[in-house]
Amino acid sequence: MGEKVKFRKPIFYKVLYTFVSWLHRLYYRQFTVVGAGEIPADTPVIFAPNHQNALMDALAVLFAARRPVVFLARADIFKKPFIAKILNIIKMLPIYRIRDGYDSLDRNQEVFDSTVEVLKSKMPLCILPEGNHEGTKRLRPLKKGIFRIAFQSEESTSFNLNLHIVPVGLDYSDYFNPGADLTVVFGTPIRIADYAESYRDNEPKTINAIMKVLAENMRSVMIHIPEEHYALTSEICEMYAPNVWDTRNIKREPFNKLKIKQYIIQKVTEAFGQDPAKAVGLSSSLSDYNHKLKKLGLKDCFFQEKQPGFFSILLETLLTVLLLPIHVYGLVLNYIPYKIPILVAAKIKDKHFQSSIQFGIGILLFPIYYLILIALFCLFADGTLTKLIFGVSLPLTAYFAFYNYAHLVKLRLKLRFFVLKFTHPEQYKNISNNRESIINQIKLTINS
Repeated sequence: MGEKVKFRKPIFYKVLYTFVSWLHRLYYRQFTVVGAGEIPADTPVIFAPNHQNALMDALAVLFAARRPVVFLARADIFKKPFIAKILNIIKMLPIYRIRDGYDSLDRNQEVFDSTVEVLKSKMPLCILPEGNHEGTKRLRPLKKGIFRIAFQSEESTSFNLNLHIVPVGLDYSDYFNPGADLTVVFGTPIRIADYAESYRDNEPKTINAIMKVLAENMRSVMIHIPEEHYALTSEICEMYAPNVWDTRNIKREPFNKLKIKQYIIQKVTEAFGQDPAKAVGLSSSLSDYNHKLKKLGLKDCFFQEKQPGFFSILLETLLTVLLLPIHVYGLVLNYIPYKIPILVAAKIKDKHFQSSIQFGIGILLFPIYYLILIALFCLFADGTLTKLIFGVSLPLTAYFAFYNYAHLVKLRLKLRFFVLKFTHPEQYKNISNNRESIINQIKLTINS
């Protein structure tokens, strides 16, 4: 099953790490890492991230930490020997659960022994303490495995290992599609040796205590929306956050966005707890507003932004038309390797594996497809420079076509918004007033 951490081809791993890291950076529009300085230097660490987006969570930690990391993953994905070998190469170990069968739980001791050796070698370990993934922006109850491994490792050295658990917050603007924003925040580390005395006195009580500390530290570096009124609170966050940026003159950086959302969530949750009628009133107002937006084919984000003028829209439209040939070129030549991963991922039952499948297949498919296309082009084209330009144009125009498509969608909505504003001013005014009323409701709720 690949329980032993052996890497016979470190050079292969380094090349693979560099290549996949580069592609991972291209997959996300904005990849932001905050608090890397919080990671203790030259000492064993266990990274503890929230788990929302399947294997993409592991990649997020790996490339944010900028170093090799050993991961513990659920054992069922190691069932096929070939897959198990690949996972072992990329430094992943299986962890067995009751659902894998009671007999398999005995194999966890062997895995635990391997993790102790990993930590003693000062290679970081990553354990997703929620146990499984769920595509919601909230922290679920933590499992005890991470703490047992941590204390077992410290016990093996009489608590002289100096092991730290580092909480990690992952925040995706979109779980399923490329071109999203991903923010990784490293939080305040927890030193395991600080709990040595209480652990010797009362192991269960100490594990429960440190579990609460880790949960609190994790919530401080991620978006945590309580289950009650989850959808409503999430919508209020997206709608009201720009008002906070503008009134407080805060730069719209990813970490600032995260902190502002945490502030809004805290205030809204407190207000709903004190007066549930406020949740009912806001839910009704937002439902009516969203119904109007849907009928007009618009989105709230256009009411948040500075309204474009006629000449600005005209210039943007003309520039888009001029660049259309490049878009079509990139779209046609890259459509097959782009579409195949999407079609395969769509068949996966667990939709939160979709981005992992798309990314994994894309890593393999794009290079092979490009080599075949370049080889065919070279058979019919003359001139080294022409061949070189064609080869370079493939990834460049693929990148352009992808993001230009998102721009085209947004431009179409901008034009629709512009037409509404100047051809149906009363209707535009009505929905703008409707929105302003909701903003005031949210403001009163937060400040109550």
